[in-house]
Amino acid sequence: MFDKSVDRGPVLNRFGDWFELWGIDVKRVRGTEGAFERSFFTLEWPEVPVSGHGPQTVPRIAEHVFALRDVILQRRPRLVIFLSCYLWQAVNQPSSLAALSDACGSPLDHGRRITTERLAAYVQKWSKLQMLALPQPSKNTTEKCVRAMAQGVRQALEACASQPESVQDPLMQSALDFLYLDRDKTIRLMAAGLHIQKERAAAIFEALENRVWIQDGVSGPKLKR
Repeated sequence: MFDKSVDRGPVLNRFGDWFELWGIDVKRVRGTEGAFERSFFTLEWPEVPVSGHGPQTVPRIAEHVFALRDVILQRRPRLVIFLSCYLWQAVNQPSSLAALSDACGSPLDHGRRITTERLAAYVQKWSKLQMLALPQPSKNTTEKCVRAMAQGVRQALEACASQPESVQDPLMQSALDFLYLDRDKTIRLMAAGLHIQKERAAAIFEALENRVWIQDGVSGPKLKR
């Protein structure tokens, strides 16, 4: 699914890009993939697009639930990711719950929202697997929207799938915006460590402005990104 040499269409191509925003380093060159990348498989469901728009498609999607059930019974996934919350809502229709009982068991909760952004995302535990409902990748799923889902997505993946070797906390880059310098303490340490006068250390510190640190009018000097 992650091989960038294969064009799987705009939805799956964008979805593959999201993993970097979640701090998950997936291998996207053929032959370099590991167990994590190989654990994914994709399914176009329903196979034929249903008519209608938005919530009105939910009952029509639910009519195709047996095709989804058959694939789940065959592949036995631990996590099912829906790239549209309408797909997830369809499997939670009363008629779908009965059809999916052999494959998925029964829902253990109604689904927990994992983002406060306008485009919703949910994780739901069933007795035999977990479900992750994400907004369909499009121009509306901004980088901010995708990053907001990071913690919930990572928790679901950690619970259900092997992790790639290189996994970084997606908040690390954002945290750099909040790294500030203690000017007086830095000057004292520079003077002591370099065996120079505090005045000389202060001059060096000021000379590093815009090279190492920048002036924040509210909170003082902060590290330059």
